[in-house]
This record gives sequence, structure tokens and C-alpha cells, in this order.
Amino acid sequence: MIIGQRIRRLRKARKLTLEELARTTALSQPFLSQIERDIKNPSVETLSRICDALGVTLAEFFSSGSLQPDADRLALVARRLTAQQRELLARFLEQMAVAAEDDKPGFA
Repeated sequence: MIIGQRIRRLRKARKLTLEELARTTALSQPFLSQIERDIKNPSVETLSRICDALGVTLAEFFSSGSLQPDADRLALVARRLTAQQRELLARFLEQMAVAAEDDKPGFA
């Protein structure tokens, strides 16, 4: 994973401009552009500020896998829910996962 590409993807998924991200992070727009183009590498502190502005933790930022875009989308939706709604959503998704496993060949 290239850090700059991941930042750009997350920023665009949240419909933020570079200018808006710069304002939120107190970093310059040209510096953020260089990071997104992988010309500059952010320090851990800078990356943490960017992640905060994008609504992800550093752990979420560095997690990988084919489900990441879906997980990002679900996380964005879940952040707008109440704690009770998130709990109900989690239970629903767990039930769906169990049902999907039951439907797969080779699962007993």
C-alpha cells in the first residue's frame, strides 16, 4: 500500500477537497498534495492528524485486505448512528454472516 494513494482515496470517499483537508489538519495544501503524490512522506504525527481529519485510526489506515473499501463505507455509516443502532447493526451483520456460511458448500 502506498500511503499517498490511500490518503487520496479516503479523502475522495469523504468528498473532501485538498483545501478542506488542509484546513482541518492545519497542514498546507501543497504539502498534502505532495504526500498524496508520494513525493513527501508524512511523519507519524502528521499522518495521525490526517487520519483524525479523515475519521480513521492509524490502525484502520494501515489495515489491508479486499474488504477495506467496504469496511470504510460501513464505518462512515456507523459513525452517524447511535450506540444502540450500531449494536443492532452489528448483530444483524453477524446473523447475515452466519447465514452466509450456512449456505456455502463445505460448511456444516
